[in-house]
Amino acid sequence: MEKLRFIKSNNVYEGITDFANKHILTIKFNETIPTSTEFGSGFEILNENNNYVQADYQNFNTVYRTYADDLLRIELSDDGSVYIEPEPVPDPEPYEPTPEELEALFQSNKSNKIALSKTMLAEYLENNPLHSSAHDGVEGIYSVTSEKQSLMMSQYMTYQIEKNINPDAKLTWNETGKSCAEWTEEEFLQLILEVKAYVYPLVSRQQQIEEQIMICTTQDELDAIVINYTPVSLEK
Repeated sequence: MEKLRFIKSNNVYEGITDFANKHILTIKFNETIPTSTEFGSGFEILNENNNYVQADYQNFNTVYRTYADDLLRIELSDDGSVYIEPEPVPDPEPYEPTPEELEALFQSNKSNKIALSKTMLAEYLENNPLHSSAHDGVEGIYSVTSEKQSLMMSQYMTYQIEKNINPDAKLTWNETGKSCAEWTEEEFLQLILEVKAYVYPLVSRQQQIEEQIMICTTQDELDAIVINYTPVSLEK
C-alpha cells in the first residue's frame, strides 16, 4: 500500500497507483478518497517509513474518470484530458432476405433433403443385408449395397460371355465375410431376383419421398416429410 500526499491540502491517503498509459494514472484508494479540490494540485508518493518524497505526480492534476460502481477508484491525467463516454452503438437492423433469396434457400433445402433421403437409403442397405438360402439351400447373409448390386450384375454378365468360349466357366459369388464359392446359374439368378425383391420397395420408397419433397411449396411442408426406410414405413 502506498502513502499519497496531495499538494494542496497536505492530506495523506493510502492507495495503490498504476499507469493506464503514459498520460493516465489510476489510483485505487484504501478507505478514504480525497475531495475534488485536492485532486487539482497533484500528489506525491511518500516513503512509508520516513515520509520522504519518492515520486512526484503534481502534473497529474485533472480528474480523468471516476467510477460509479467503484467509488474508491479514480483516474487522473497530466494533459488536461477527461474521459468521454463513447456513443452507444445501436443494434443493427435485422436483415430481411428478399423473396428471391428465400426461394433460393428453400430450393436448396429441398435439394439437401433429397440428397439426405438417398444417403439414408444407402446406410439402410449397408446395415440391413439380405438373408437368403439361394446357395445350396443354406441360409447366408448377402450385402445389397448399390456397389454390391452392380458387382453382382457385372459378375453375371462376365460369366455369360465367358461360357460362350469356355464351357467350363464357373460362376462364383461370396457370402458376406466369406470367400467366393461356386454357384450354379440357377442359384445366382435366384439370388439376383431375391435382391431385387428386397431392394425394389426401398428404392420405390426413396422415389416417393423425393416426389413428396419436389411438390412442397413451403418449408413447413418440407419439414413434415419423414425419411424412414424401416419395414413399417414401406407398407402401403
